[in-house]
Amino acid sequence: MTAATASAPPSSPTRARLARIVVAGLAGAAVDFAYATTVGLIDGRGPVKVWQGVASGWLGKAARDGGLASAGLGLVTHVGIAVCMAGAYALAATRLPILYRRPLAMGALYGLVLYVVMYRVVLPLRWPAVFPRWDSAKSLLDIVAHVGVGLAIAFVLSRRAALARGAPSA
Repeated sequence: MTAATASAPPSSPTRARLARIVVAGLAGAAVDFAYATTVGLIDGRGPVKVWQGVASGWLGKAARDGGLASAGLGLVTHVGIAVCMAGAYALAATRLPILYRRPLAMGALYGLVLYVVMYRVVLPLRWPAVFPRWDSAKSLLDIVAHVGVGLAIAFVLSRRAALARGAPSA
């Protein structure tokens, strides 16, 4: 590889794929943002507190004292995680094209996988005294929200992949 090739800008198809992943991540993040913020409000926490809770993964208890800055960090973290979720789906779809052909079924299944990872791995690592837990209706809503995230990611990626191939979209 020459110095000229190493510094060449990414090709247009690569940029298009990355753009699809970012848009899919934003769609998934929007679904989860609406859900998490609504649940926070129902539980008596304002949106700032909800997103400071996400920032506490970085800052610990200091996130509570960070005001809008730590809430912003929580939001940026949230979107970054969602973009990674979309990237994982897109990467898997390179080996499993059914992920793009069947966005409803595969997106719902992916949402279930996201729920299991979040509630059986991520949250128990962060708060081992609290998770895993089952809280009937709230836990069912958590599952529905994660399925919504999976569906948003799958639909955006599937539609945009079809458009990129020149195929008619549904």
